[in-house]
Amino acid sequence: MEKENKKKIEEKPIFIAPINLKTMSFKIKGTSPLLMDKFPDEVKKQITEKQMGVSKTKKKNRDIDKEVEEAIHKTQDGKIGFPSIGFKAGLIESTSFIGDKFFSKKLLRGIQIVNSTDGLVPIQFKKQDILEHSIQSNTKYSPQFHDWECVLTIQFDENNISKEDLANLINYAGFYYGVGIWSPKCKSGGNYGMYKLG
Repeated sequence: MEKENKKKIEEKPIFIAPINLKTMSFKIKGTSPLLMDKFPDEVKKQITEKQMGVSKTKKKNRDIDKEVEEAIHKTQDGKIGFPSIGFKAGLIESTSFIGDKFFSKKLLRGIQIVNSTDGLVPIQFKKQDILEHSIQSNTKYSPQFHDWECVLTIQFDENNISKEDLANLINYAGFYYGVGIWSPKCKSGGNYGMYKLG
C-alpha cells in the first residue's frame, strides 16, 4: 500500500484567453514622394516563355510611356493603390526598433489590413509625374506620386497589441522602412516612400 501521506500532485487549470479581435482605421500621409515599380506582365511572360524554350521574339523599341504605366499598381477596376503586404512588412520589421524583447515580430504576423482591393490599399495623391534615374548602366523611368495619403484599416488581437502600439509602429514603419523603391528599407537607405500618421 502507498503511504497515505504521499504528496498529491496539485492540478492547475489551464486558461487560454479567447482571441480579442479589434478593427481600427489609421490615416497615413506621405512625407516624401512614392515611387512605384510593379513587375511588368510582359516581362513575366517573356521569362515564362524562355523557361518553356519558346524562341525569342524580336526586340521591340522601348516605349517609355508604356513602361511607366505598367509600373503602377492598379486594381482590376483601374484604381491606383499600393500592395497591403508592403505596409504590413513595415510594421513587422519595425518591431526591431522598439527595444522590448517581449514585443516581437510574432505579435504582428497575425494582423490583417482589411481595406485592400485585389491586394492593394487605395491611395490618393495631388500630383503624378516621372522620375528618371539610373540603375547600374540602365536608365529607368518610375511613376512618382507627390503628397500621397491612404487609410490602413487593420484587424488585430488586442490581447497582444493595443491601438496605441499600432499607431506608434506606423510612425516607426514610415520613418525606418517606407514603401516602394528607394525607400529607407533599401540597402542604400533611400528617402522615398516615407510616411507618418496623418
